[in-house]
Amino acid sequence: MSASLRRLPLVILSAVLLTAATARAQDKPDNKAAAKEHYNRGTSFYDLGKYDEAIKEFEAAYELKNDPAFLYNLAQSYRQAGNHERAVHFYKTYLRYVPNAKNRADIEDKIKAEEQLVAKGGGGTTTPPATTTPPPSTTTPPPPGTTTPPPGGDQPTVTLPPPVTPPPSLGAPNPYAPPTPPAPATDSGRKFRIAGLATAGAGAVMMVVGIVEWRRAVSASNEIEDAARNNQAFDPAVEDRGKSAETMQWVFYGIGTLALGAGAGLWFYGQHVTATETTTWRVSLAPTISPNQSGATLRISF
Repeated sequence: MSASLRRLPLVILSAVLLTAATARAQDKPDNKAAAKEHYNRGTSFYDLGKYDEAIKEFEAAYELKNDPAFLYNLAQSYRQAGNHERAVHFYKTYLRYVPNAKNRADIEDKIKAEEQLVAKGGGGTTTPPATTTPPPSTTTPPPPGTTTPPPGGDQPTVTLPPPVTPPPSLGAPNPYAPPTPPAPATDSGRKFRIAGLATAGAGAVMMVVGIVEWRRAVSASNEIEDAARNNQAFDPAVEDRGKSAETMQWVFYGIGTLALGAGAGLWFYGQHVTATETTTWRVSLAPTISPNQSGATLRISF
């Protein structure tokens, strides 16, 4: 047997697998569209109170697209149809796939209520439509809240609660609804950056005031020198004014420098918080000892 003949089965198998994969890839959009049609028909039947037909449509939709929302819709439909055992089954199955459902507390309350009805003997008042289709009823159903005897005659009566009309979405997430946009991210460092800018702005104002006081001190010094050149009497008030202005100059320079440094620190800290969204402070104290002096070094990092 030649090498080409030996490779022929492998080529045929590869072609079959490629064809099957292509067929599955082409079926996905069709399955999704068909599932959406079954979902829409099931919702319409549910709104009309035709729960058996709604169950068929939701089951068909789930077979085409395994979305947990269909399981919740099936549980709702079985509950409204009076098949409490099947309702409990689908409620629990839905929570198994969606353990963090927003309406979990409400679903758990429904499960308890349905299990109580099952314990009283009302778990199978309706035959599941997946096996047989119940014949059309010829009698008028009793009004909500009345006591309905179950089939058999020897079982205790069951009081069915009044039906609750669900919202159009059946309380479950619509698998075809657009995704909810994510919540905007918070900027925890924004307040620090704003405080830093405000502090730095105050520091800049202090520096400007310091420059004004410096000009006053220079003016007093020039006034004293002019008086000396012109052989005028010395005025102590001018000297006091100059010394006061010089003192205030360095005071405002110092406060302004501290404010500018603090503002820059707050601004960079706000940038750091925004970048990490976590703040970890570390404080360490290390002793410093030498032959001539002793002390300690304090280090703060974040």
